[in-house]
Amino acid sequence: MSGVSEPPLESKSNSRPTIASERPPKSITVSPPLRRDFLLHLEAYLARRDGVDKLLKISRYAAKILLATPSRGGALAPRLQAFESSVGLSRKAFRLGKFIQDVNSLRFFSFSKTLCSSPLDLLLAVVAFGGEGVYFFIEQFVWLTKAGLLPSEIAPPLQKISTWSELIGYFGSVALKTREIEKIKASIEAKKEEADDDEMDLERLNAKLELKKLSIVQDAADGVMALSDVKSFHYGTGFSAVVCATAGMISALISTHRNWRAC
Repeated sequence: MSGVSEPPLESKSNSRPTIASERPPKSITVSPPLRRDFLLHLEAYLARRDGVDKLLKISRYAAKILLATPSRGGALAPRLQAFESSVGLSRKAFRLGKFIQDVNSLRFFSFSKTLCSSPLDLLLAVVAFGGEGVYFFIEQFVWLTKAGLLPSEIAPPLQKISTWSELIGYFGSVALKTREIEKIKASIEAKKEEADDDEMDLERLNAKLELKKLSIVQDAADGVMALSDVKSFHYGTGFSAVVCATAGMISALISTHRNWRAC
């Protein structure tokens, strides 16, 4: 039984509506969300390992682009070469333990019925996350060889393994994300056909679709550089310095944009 006793029926029938009940309900105004403070956003971005790594990536490939120009960097060429080499070594240090991220991503993907809806999805996920995970794992030892802790003689075979695994990982990632784009497009069409479709859901799906397309472009750019490294291992020369530097800068800018929106 309720702890609040009801008034008698007579009082119900004779009671007049209050003034408050006669007034129309007030309209609820929702103020737009405040823009995030830039410095706080920047602090959160720089607190992430990927945030600092991508800024270093932009710096490195900016130096590579300058070195690939006809002037070869001019009088600054020796400094640019030393800077590019130092930044490249620093970025390898940021990859310590990063292979765990791919292990967890593969675990999450395999347990998700939405993402992993077929054996082909699982196979592509193993190729994508497995290839990238092996690459990040081997890169730890490549960094140790370049830092002088391990013998430099083992660096070439380690780099060959890491480069091949990186290229395989990008191939699987592009194929997997292409399938994910088709699923997102199907979800968008299904939402549009619903009578009570939610605009917020459509905006979220469209934003997700945009980021997924950018991610494919990034993987393709990184794949060009990995393919150039593989080509240089077998034939002595890779793609031109301009092509590799431009691909690296495209990848750096896209990944910076994605990480900025994610933090």
